[in-house]
Amino acid sequence: MNLQSHETERFYRIWWALLSYVNAQQHLVPDLPPQPAPGSLNPNDAMKLRNALWAEDSLRERFIAEDPAALPPTDLELVATWKYRVAAKFFVVKHLKKYSVFLDDRDPPRAYGVLGLVSPIENVIGPYLPILVEAVLLPFEDKIIYDSLLTPYRISFGPGIRGNLNTQYRDAQERAGIITSLLPRAEPPTADGAVAAARTRNAKIIGEFRKALYKSGLNPKTVEQHVSQIQSFAETYLLAQEPPRTLLEIQPRDLDKYLRGQDRTEGKTASKSLKRFVRLLWDTGRSDPDTLYALQDFLKSYQREMG
Repeated sequence: MNLQSHETERFYRIWWALLSYVNAQQHLVPDLPPQPAPGSLNPNDAMKLRNALWAEDSLRERFIAEDPAALPPTDLELVATWKYRVAAKFFVVKHLKKYSVFLDDRDPPRAYGVLGLVSPIENVIGPYLPILVEAVLLPFEDKIIYDSLLTPYRISFGPGIRGNLNTQYRDAQERAGIITSLLPRAEPPTADGAVAAARTRNAKIIGEFRKALYKSGLNPKTVEQHVSQIQSFAETYLLAQEPPRTLLEIQPRDLDKYLRGQDRTEGKTASKSLKRFVRLLWDTGRSDPDTLYALQDFLKSYQREMG
């Protein structure tokens, strides 16, 4: 997926004016053409201007203040939002119908849905993924694009790294979803919105829990009993917290408060389901080992106490 043609034209009109201003200030490229045309700017020259622009944010700010190209106010407002850009190395891990997914190298990783400019990103870097690229992501209204320059690293990845990237992509989806806008929220999310977002995240992991239980050979009645217990824990305890929390954020103190708020029989039943859920987190690497050890230790202690 890429921008519509009028949006692409708008981006390049603004981008060319901005690069031309950078060159006028720093004289990096001789004989810069006055108007963009296919092949009119050497990629190495474009990279010089782009790197100078992002290295000194005051250049962008002066461009807005001086408006040398007499751009419309809406275009200058768009340039102002580019302070929210994200510059990094990314793994492109998926080409989806709506966008390509860029996974950053932070901990925890974040996934961005990025649109192409003239062509879909798949046409620019090819269909064979994952691929490591260096890029600057920009807000374009409520979308994410890149600043027209992608630097791919032609590196082959073995099955271990591929598997790790798939896990990171899954975790990014389940923890925060795919980010499709770089602009800050005008207002903080409402309480209802936060609950709905957490519930959506929980539904994904509960679906994986159900699949794992069926795969283990349990009968449908037992599977749904375990799923029901985890759903109840998520709905009545985690979503009631301030702020609402997801099943991927549980700590031993959560299990302690929740189970000790149940009667003895219900607590014993819930602890068995929680033990299976924690096993899923362990087997799939969905939480850090220290937390998982602590969760397992608490559940063993609780079950010994309950007899």
